[in-house]
Amino acid sequence: MDTHINFLKVGNKKHHFDTSDLPALIHYKCKEWWSHYSMSLIANLALQWSKVLILTWYPQAKEQFYADTKIIAEETIVVHNLAELKKNTDKQIIVIHDDDETLCLAAIKTLPDIHERIIFIKNIEIFHKNLLTTCLKYDKLILSGELDACVAKANISKKKYTSILLFSQPKTTLPHTFVPLEQYAWYIRSKNKESYVKSAQ
Repeated sequence: MDTHINFLKVGNKKHHFDTSDLPALIHYKCKEWWSHYSMSLIANLALQWSKVLILTWYPQAKEQFYADTKIIAEETIVVHNLAELKKNTDKQIIVIHDDDETLCLAAIKTLPDIHERIIFIKNIEIFHKNLLTTCLKYDKLILSGELDACVAKANISKKKYTSILLFSQPKTTLPHTFVPLEQYAWYIRSKNKESYVKSAQ
């Protein structure tokens, strides 16, 4: 592995994710600005025509996603129950209503194309172990939230990720260490390369 630390000035250089960067783990402390980053990331992947299954508790996060993907709004469905899910399995973007873990688990077991879909779970710190450990069986996965506050942190930390993004250093043991630099700079390990990337915002 290339362990050299590169400093990328984001502006005319951006790290654009694609499905080859998955599975991915994104850690930040609760209520930090960086929680918006994960929503921008999944929106970017959706705009690349990736199929996605989304579960997040915060209404503001979903509103951000809808705004960012409005040009493909007809490809998005918010499902409230299993019957709605079964009627809309062909939709590119399936959003689970509120924080319905039972429905999300049903979607993972029911969707015939689940191995083709990116499973995106935001706010991992509020969900139960059964859901999270089920998701860990899949490689098209993005887990986002406060790792240390997550009931499945031990299981999550043992999975092999293609990409790890750290906005602070979790107490939970991971194979990489966050070194604070300046505001709006974060650590990313992706495709066997370690970098610090500065936000374009």
